[in-house]
Amino acid sequence: MIRQIAKTILGILTFLVVWYMSVAIFRLPTYLLPSPLDVWYSLTGNIGIIFENGVVTLQEILLGFFIANMLSVSIAIAVSFFPRLEGTAVASAVVMKTLPIIALAPILVLWFGPGIWSKVAAVVVICFFPSLVNVLRGIKSLDASARDLILLYSPTKFQAVRYFILPGVRPYLYSALKVSSSLAVVGALVGEFISANQGLGFMIISGYYSMDIPLVFAVLVVTSIMGLLMYWGIDTLESRRSYAVT
Repeated sequence: MIRQIAKTILGILTFLVVWYMSVAIFRLPTYLLPSPLDVWYSLTGNIGIIFENGVVTLQEILLGFFIANMLSVSIAIAVSFFPRLEGTAVASAVVMKTLPIIALAPILVLWFGPGIWSKVAAVVVICFFPSLVNVLRGIKSLDASARDLILLYSPTKFQAVRYFILPGVRPYLYSALKVSSSLAVVGALVGEFISANQGLGFMIISGYYSMDIPLVFAVLVVTSIMGLLMYWGIDTLESRRSYAVT
């Protein structure tokens, strides 16, 4: 674990040095590519407003992430009891996946309004497909004969889900959570690009139009950190659960 963290830090430092040297050697203007120092000064100088807008975006991310994965897990469990539903569920998910989120976002604003729920809906749409596919793959990986036996003799379906299905699909569920954790950030930002007066996506658009490119990069750094923290949190939870089981 410590070695992995050290490698990550070394990689980040190398990237920052290459970035700084590229700007200095080629004398790139700030509006084209700010240096890491410019981005740092912008980040520290606007930390208050970035934090306020970051809280808004984080709420959208977490709500959409939770709803998308609850829906995908619920549908996958329903498929385990009623296999004929799989075709309909997968077809619906594929349709949602093929719709570009940037084109769908304005429609979501019309349906859910310009507030937080249109952004949450964008997160749900972009996270739902990969989460459902991964959990369905886990359902299919379960031993068919054992599944039929447990579903037949379990006193309740809830017990079958709790003691057989969920433990069996846990690795696939964690994989789904990891994939959707990064997509959730993208969905929230796209929703804010279309219609918002707060949030990190709104700050990116505002910084772009005012040519405050260091601020744009500073906000992008914050969104990247959000995605990384969500991914690492899920990965850490998976590792602890696996260690506890063994």
